[in-house]
Amino acid sequence: MQARTLKWMWSALLFGTASGPLSTLITLQILEIGGGPVQVAYAISLSNVVLIPASMFWGFMADRYDRKNLIIVGFTFSTLSLLVLWIVRSIPVLDLGYAAFTFFSTSYNTPMNLLIMETTDKGRWASSFSRLSMMSSVGNLLGLIISTLAVGFLRISQIYLILSMFSTSATVLAWSYTPKSLVGVERTSMLHSLESFAVRLKMLPLIFLHIPNLHSFKMFRLNRLTRKPINYLPLLYIAITIFYVSSGLFNTLYPASLYQTGLQKSEVLGIITLGMVAQILTFYFVGHYIEGRDEREVSFRALLLRGSGYIAMGLSLLNSMTSLLLGLVFYPLSAGLAFSLYYAASNTLIFKAVGGRRQGTSLGVYSTLVGIALFTGSLVSAYISKVAGYTVDFVVAGLLLYVSALIFKYLEEG
Repeated sequence: MQARTLKWMWSALLFGTASGPLSTLITLQILEIGGGPVQVAYAISLSNVVLIPASMFWGFMADRYDRKNLIIVGFTFSTLSLLVLWIVRSIPVLDLGYAAFTFFSTSYNTPMNLLIMETTDKGRWASSFSRLSMMSSVGNLLGLIISTLAVGFLRISQIYLILSMFSTSATVLAWSYTPKSLVGVERTSMLHSLESFAVRLKMLPLIFLHIPNLHSFKMFRLNRLTRKPINYLPLLYIAITIFYVSSGLFNTLYPASLYQTGLQKSEVLGIITLGMVAQILTFYFVGHYIEGRDEREVSFRALLLRGSGYIAMGLSLLNSMTSLLLGLVFYPLSAGLAFSLYYAASNTLIFKAVGGRRQGTSLGVYSTLVGIALFTGSLVSAYISKVAGYTVDFVVAGLLLYVSALIFKYLEEG
């Protein structure tokens, strides 16, 4: 069974190859055919807003239908979306094709995590989840490397066709080796294992066990936010929400800023690729680093580093040389080391915080806030960059991370 598990997990690597470089390629193509930062931000914003209904839909489907079938359907329609991107040349249709890919590409996240719990001995869960995370990350890196090398002599639309071949291969592999659901494990089981919970959030930072209502957000009332220790959970959520707003502000337009500063498409993709390399290399060491340390302090320091990187990269956009050199230094620090430290520490805090009796409600509130934050950050980046330029947009993103860091410093667990 373990050998079979290894085989079906390879589909995550192949699909990660198809999905990893897509947002950067979409950005570069929009700019190449005459669009500007506002059009880029609209495309990313549409993709981000789709994440909320997509994560709800595929999560609830995972409770009702066979995991294998959901994975195959998602991979198949993601492939069709890539083929649409290969054919079209219109920015609005590119936006819709990218949004469609985002919707269908979320389908495999929850089923794969649940399949590990259904088909693997509990004693091997940690290593299996680690393997799934590694394969997905390596796939993203492979896709970025292929795109970086190919963009020098192929049109971006042709690269979509190459990526569709990887997603097609992922579909075939999933159909051939993914086991049928055996036990019917429910999604709540993911909350009982830190490894499962962390990998699921890394693959997609939204988990809806229940759809939250307005009453669920009463934790953010002012009289609760000012009282320790009951303000711990709402302040933790606010700090994480600010993180995702900042990420939206920066990540949406950073590739566009590099390209419009004068870098070649291959250089833009090269910087993003180096960030992914740093993330993979650091991600599997930070777990040992944070053991025995205060996760709030680790998050504080990681956010300061990431925020400083954002500001440095914003100030580097004077010319192509400075943006290239400082991008090669600070993007790996921000997207690699700082993100890995923050991710490991903050997800541990969330896991502890939702371990009580209202897991579904707490995660619903958390996921709603994260989804709104990603959409807001990406959309607002369009207007800041249009009115004040990329530098101001990135500096604002960095300063927001300082605010988030201060909240983590202030947290007092009850």
